[in-house]
Amino acid sequence: MAYLVLDIETIPRQIIDETVEKAVAKKVQSHIDRTGDDPENAESLIRSTSPFFGKVLCIGLRWLQNDGSSKDKVICEENEEATLNEFYKIINHSSSKNVQYIHYNGLGFDIPFLIVRAAHYGLQINNWNFKDLRRFSYKSHIDLMMFLCNWNNYNAVSMDIACRSFGISSPKEGDVKGDTVAKAFEDGNIEAVNEYVMRDVEATHQLFEKLRQYIN
Repeated sequence: MAYLVLDIETIPRQIIDETVEKAVAKKVQSHIDRTGDDPENAESLIRSTSPFFGKVLCIGLRWLQNDGSSKDKVICEENEEATLNEFYKIINHSSSKNVQYIHYNGLGFDIPFLIVRAAHYGLQINNWNFKDLRRFSYKSHIDLMMFLCNWNNYNAVSMDIACRSFGISSPKEGDVKGDTVAKAFEDGNIEAVNEYVMRDVEATHQLFEKLRQYIN
């Protein structure tokens, strides 16, 4: 069985229209009232974590082969559409039809985000396994967060906490972090962006190796 470990990084989209901006402002204020977060951080979070207000910046991939070898790739093109086009060329290829996709909270975030953004551009997804988002199943997607919390979001923890509890280096330790990755991209520091997304991929891979024998 071949596996494909993946992680995405997202950033805010530019202003869409007045109605959308009112919806964003309402969500931002609700988040601030609930958490006391800084308004700028709150807005960036709300925009980045929704496929309606955010967009894909880059996608980190690692293929795990039966012989134990692996191959890494970061897709970070000049714009979101080009990035998604390159990604779906890989997903739609015959060699990806029977792989299992490994991620952390991928069913709750990464995969739906990628599918909704593909729909925005009218991109075709011909891989049924990739679009198979059924809960309580590991046939197509192995969501490590869902495995660890037994499909109960109330018991879910962040990847940072999961990694620390298993003695894995936290992917959140580094010069570029989630709230600075967009700035690194704007500054043309693509190497830092690539390194950031692959830290998450590496941590997901290490966590999978700890858990794979227990996942049916």
